[in-house]
Amino acid sequence: MKKLLLLFVMLLLTKLSFGQIDPKDAVVLQGEIKSDMTLESTKAYLLKGFVYVKNNATLTIQPGTVIMGDYSTHGTLIITRTGKINAVGTAAHPIIFTSMQPAGSRQGGDWGGVVLLGSSPANGGTDMVYEGDILANPNDPNDAKFGGTDVHASSGKMSYCRIEFAGYPVKTDQEINGLTFGGV
Repeated sequence: MKKLLLLFVMLLLTKLSFGQIDPKDAVVLQGEIKSDMTLESTKAYLLKGFVYVKNNATLTIQPGTVIMGDYSTHGTLIITRTGKINAVGTAAHPIIFTSMQPAGSRQGGDWGGVVLLGSSPANGGTDMVYEGDILANPNDPNDAKFGGTDVHASSGKMSYCRIEFAGYPVKTDQEINGLTFGGV
């Protein structure tokens, strides 16, 4: 069974590197993730718009999973102060966050990126708002806040993750980076 799974993951990564994964075949993630969720390495995923992990939910991402950011909506994964991420890949099976654009057409700024907003102390204090509230959730403006007083707070774990073709300027001096930390 492990050999079959390994073969599938290798085929998935090969297809991605040659631009053969069709984003319309991917599982769409959008809006709010309010309960624990696991992204499986046997599927590809597409972030549409701002996707908020919140409500004490943990987003677990299996090694070898491919997550694409939607080009037209600047797909962005946001781990709020009340959410966590467990994205622990391996050297042989990294987790790949990438553009939905075909190989050869991908470039920086194709999608938003990964944002971790924690409740640890931050230089500016508590309840800071990330980049002028550009990450504001219309359902909950607190989803763009970071900083707090919990020196032991954790937003989760990320290792052996590759983030490519991400980050874009929303307006002058306000941008989403490929990987953004606030109060973590």
